[in-house]
Amino acid sequence: MPLHRDPKFALLLSMLTAAALAGCGGGSDPAPQAQTISFAAPATQTMGAAAAALSATASSGLPVSLASKTAAVCTLSGSTLVLVSAGTCSVEATQAGNAAWLAATPVTVSFSVNVAGTIVTAAKMNDLDLNAILLAAKDGDTITMPAGRFTMLGPLQLSGKKNITMLGAGNGKDPSKDTILSFKSALTQNGLSASSLDTVSFKKFAIEDASGNALFITNSKNIVMDTMRAEWVTDPQKTSTMAYGLYPVKSDNILVTNSIVVGSRDAGVYVGQSTNIRVTNNDVYYNVAGVEIENSHNAIVEGNNVHENTGGILVFALPGPTRFLNTSGVVVRNNTIVNNNLPPAANAQGLVLTIPPGTGVMVLASQNTEVHGNTITKHQTTGVLITSAIAAQIPFNPATKDDQGKVYDPYERGIYVHNNKISDFGATPGGAFADPAGLGQFTQGFFATLKAFPQPQNFPAVMWDGIVDPATGSGVQVNGSGGSYAGNLQVCSKSNDISAPAGAAISYENIDLNLLALLAGGNPDFPSPARMNCVITLPAVTGLP
Repeated sequence: MPLHRDPKFALLLSMLTAAALAGCGGGSDPAPQAQTISFAAPATQTMGAAAAALSATASSGLPVSLASKTAAVCTLSGSTLVLVSAGTCSVEATQAGNAAWLAATPVTVSFSVNVAGTIVTAAKMNDLDLNAILLAAKDGDTITMPAGRFTMLGPLQLSGKKNITMLGAGNGKDPSKDTILSFKSALTQNGLSASSLDTVSFKKFAIEDASGNALFITNSKNIVMDTMRAEWVTDPQKTSTMAYGLYPVKSDNILVTNSIVVGSRDAGVYVGQSTNIRVTNNDVYYNVAGVEIENSHNAIVEGNNVHENTGGILVFALPGPTRFLNTSGVVVRNNTIVNNNLPPAANAQGLVLTIPPGTGVMVLASQNTEVHGNTITKHQTTGVLITSAIAAQIPFNPATKDDQGKVYDPYERGIYVHNNKISDFGATPGGAFADPAGLGQFTQGFFATLKAFPQPQNFPAVMWDGIVDPATGSGVQVNGSGGSYAGNLQVCSKSNDISAPAGAAISYENIDLNLLALLAGGNPDFPSPARMNCVITLPAVTGLP
């Protein structure tokens, strides 16, 4: 008989099978077990110090995964912390389990990340204590200021420092979360004055009611002003004595970004006698000049919101400064420039008063300047005004030289205005164009001629005084009128997207005033001025290196 039919054999096989199953725990897998994670928070970390290695273990012996829950403050490279900024760092430890172990309950630890330097207490947020802290600051320090509104009775001063950051909690108006330095009760001086700095940043705080300049920096390099606010708070048009808001001068490698400037009696953001400049993403309003680049080289003004000033963005060269007597290599691009029609502030003084209210961009006596990609709208005088110091009647000594050995150049050359979107302009010209003793009579005559045709009574979107330098141009008449530039010295306005006034049958893009001929009884070149119908290539402008 075959073995598999033997009852004794079948019984033996059954017993062996049962024993084998019993040795394996029966006929099913055992239930997975619970596990826990042990993960202790490290001590407070300091920016710039050696990063800590984190350690977390599971009771199962399985590997634990770590992940940052606050990437703005800290990240991880493996199990090693990477510190990003001051704040609270939170790291979560997880273990997903396997067939034998259940997933562990995640464990999150949190700890502080501080910056090297000084954490200023609210009790020391006064001008005397802050000045002592600034004086004692060492290379690499960050002076971290708390949220709150703090009264300053005198100016703050910072000089001769390197690799320093002044850091607040925010630049808004809420004392519960922003750092606000109020100089309303201080003497007539700057808010914060700084000089001879190298690689210094001012970030996330506000300066209010500084009766001189809010933040003044001179003779420095590698300067950052980021997320700042400079503001004259109450009725700036009538009461402001804040001359400039953010004011770096005679300095190199400058970044002014993400900041707010309100209520200066001169320029909100002013960069003068400086090189390698970038002014970006700022909100600037209720000033006489919104943003001004003056007597400077290699500057980019980009992405700013400039509105409700007397004039929007200025590119000026004036005869007073000593480091540079010219402005060259400036790009004004991709800004939003809207409704800059305010009359000058009651306390405004000096050459800023040459700005005709209602001017979007004004280029005065500058060279190699490009204005493109901007949205320029709602300006009562014009979108872009290009003028010489001669037309502006600015006196100068032709023998005076700057520190580079150059004399003042009152003419504008190498100006290219193109691919801007310009609308709602020129209906109510202001400044010299409204002054009967200035160009008011021309304005009246020009509008009367337009009305007679009939055409809308508006100034064009882009205006040039038409004055050519006899030394670098050709064909200039004895009385200074006429003439032309060649090549890349020309003043060009072309390919702008112009929303002409309703009912216009002619171009309102450009006018060449040919001012000296006009004053002698001649006529402007309008509506299609030949001298402005050109394209030029200007030297590259990089802003910051």
